[in-house]
Amino acid sequence: LTQRHATYRTHQSGGRVYHIFSRKIFNGIGRDDLRTRRKHELEYVKTRMVTLDFILSNLHCDYLETEAEKVPFFESRLKLSRGPLPARIYSSKVSGSHTVRYFVDRFPLFVKDCSGASPVVVFTYIDAGAATLQGFVTHLEVYRGLLRSLPQFEFIYVAPTDRFFKRAESEFSRTVLGRVPVPSSEQLLRYFQVRKRWEAGERVAAADVVLLNGAKRERTDKSIESQYSQWVAGRIKDADICCSVPQPEPRINGRFSTRKCGDSLSVFYRSGEDRGESDADISSGAFSRTFSPEVSPQ
Repeated sequence: LTQRHATYRTHQSGGRVYHIFSRKIFNGIGRDDLRTRRKHELEYVKTRMVTLDFILSNLHCDYLETEAEKVPFFESRLKLSRGPLPARIYSSKVSGSHTVRYFVDRFPLFVKDCSGASPVVVFTYIDAGAATLQGFVTHLEVYRGLLRSLPQFEFIYVAPTDRFFKRAESEFSRTVLGRVPVPSSEQLLRYFQVRKRWEAGERVAAADVVLLNGAKRERTDKSIESQYSQWVAGRIKDADICCSVPQPEPRINGRFSTRKCGDSLSVFYRSGEDRGESDADISSGAFSRTFSPEVSPQ
């Protein structure tokens, strides 16, 4: 602080969050190009703090830290082209040139059995407390090509609470594995009823809007659309509604898990303050399910 290599901000708990920005320090560790030196919004800061919590609790892992480490690993070790790698194009307003950068999210990525014949890459997604799963869904869509190109992998969804764990698992199954959950007759009828009210211009509760948005992505089978048209026209009754969507054969061998992590976020809150979650929600824990050609999702 006295050398002006860092600054800090005091938060409601009385604790401080420090920001090290000195180019001298980042040069000293060979990381002068890291965006961490710059000023960032609070959401970015929280995400980096949860990321640090995760890494500190998994120091034994063999991490691939930078783009310069990750791209050669997938190209040379796993024999993949750059095509499926998650990329972002940056354009220069001055020169008009374009630069392609890979793995810009900088979420922890490490390798199990790195020296073996079949190394397993472990991907993570850090959710520091987002209001929705949209960011996670977008992330999966960006990574889908790479994940589907690997013979096996693991994916960990990391968050300070478990409120989105089940939905994150469902989104992973749908987006990456291509599996669409088959709704029950009761769920399908509920969807029909809400959709009919919506299309008629009637007022629909916020929870029902969420239901419609989810169904729009998942229930695209032609048989469902046909039943809906017949049901609206009165040609079939409620009891006749059913769904039998054939499930595609699993092709991806991936293990999805969730992890509670984020003790450091307590610095942003007063002691005993109600944050809409229990103390247990901040503790460390995990559960996982395996998806492979031999195992079906629960």
